[in-house]
Amino acid sequence: LSHHFSSQHKHVGTCHFGQGVTHVVQMTSWKHQEIQCTIVPTIAGVVDANFICAVHALTDFIYQAQSPTFTPLSIAAMDILLQEFHCFKGLITLAEACRGASGLIDHFQIPKLELLTSFSRAIPNLGDIIQYTADVSECMLITHCKTPFEHTSHQHTTFTQQIIHFLDQEDTARQFDLYSFLCKTNSSLNNLILNEFDEVVDMDPAFAWITCVTPEDLSCFKGPQPVCNHFLKGLLSDDSVAAFHITVSSDLADKTPTFSTQHYVLPDFSQQLCSFIECVDRVGSHFQNHLLRVWFKFCLQLHSSLHPLLMMPSQQVQAYPPSDTHCLGNCDVVLLRTQSGGEF
Repeated sequence: LSHHFSSQHKHVGTCHFGQGVTHVVQMTSWKHQEIQCTIVPTIAGVVDANFICAVHALTDFIYQAQSPTFTPLSIAAMDILLQEFHCFKGLITLAEACRGASGLIDHFQIPKLELLTSFSRAIPNLGDIIQYTADVSECMLITHCKTPFEHTSHQHTTFTQQIIHFLDQEDTARQFDLYSFLCKTNSSLNNLILNEFDEVVDMDPAFAWITCVTPEDLSCFKGPQPVCNHFLKGLLSDDSVAAFHITVSSDLADKTPTFSTQHYVLPDFSQQLCSFIECVDRVGSHFQNHLLRVWFKFCLQLHSSLHPLLMMPSQQVQAYPPSDTHCLGNCDVVLLRTQSGGEF
C-alpha cells in the first residue's frame, strides 16, 4: 500500500505520501481527506473486488455525510452506502487488513464505526454533520478556553465554572440581539438557508458557518482562500458547466500538429485533434489549418455535481511533455464530452 501511494502520479493540489502511509502513527483530518481522494484507485488491482466495494462504499458515505445540504433522497442514499459497506466488510477481516495498536482486529466492534449508523437519524433532528467538524471545536478551544484563561485568576479549580458563566452570558446576549433584530425588522429565520442557496456560493461551507456563528472571532480561524471565479473572465464551455483559465503567453507558439505529435510522443495526436475539431465545429473546418499554441498547465473550474450553484475551487491541469525528470511526461487526464455525445 505504501509503495502504491509513493508511486502515484504527481497532481497539483493533491498530497503525495512519498514515504507511504502505513508507518504513520497519528494522522490529521487533512491527511485523512487526502487519502480518501485516492484510496480506491490505489488499491484497485491489488485486493479482491469485493474488498474495493467495501472501501468505495465507506468513502462515498463519508463524502455524502459532509454535504452542506440534505434531502430525504440523499439521506436514504447514505443508508444504502452504509448497508453496502456492511455487506462486503467481511472481505476486509478475511484479508487481515483491519489492524489496531495491539495488532490484528478480527471484528468490526469499533465505536466510531457504530457511530455512522446514527447519522441518518441525527441529520433531520440536528442539521448537517459539517457543523460538528473537529476543526471548529479545536479552534474554539483556543478562542473560548485557552485565551480567556490568560485573563482569569488562573485558578484551575474554578476556571471551568468561570468559562461556563462567560459562554452562557455571551450566548444569552447574542440570542437577545438576534431576537431584537428579528422583532425590529419583522424578519423570520424560516427558509433562510434555502434562500441563501438560490445564489451561487463561492465560499467553503464550513468557513461560511463559522462566519455566521462567531463573526467577531473570524480572524482566529484559518479558513480557505475565497474561490476564484473563472466563470467571470475565463473561457467557458458551450454549456457553461466548465471554465478554463490560461495565461496570456503560451509555453509554445505557432507549432504544427506534427510537432506536437513528436514533442509529446503521441502517434495519433493529429488524427484525434482533427476528429475533435470536426466534432465540435463541423462548419468551421478552417481551424484545421491553423498553427497551435501549447500551454503546459492551465486552470479548470467546475460546478458541484451535488449542488449546481456551488462553484468548486479551480484545479490546475498539467500537460508537460516527456523530459529527463518524467520520461513519459507529466499530464493529467481530462475527459471531454461534446454536445453530440462524443467523448475524448
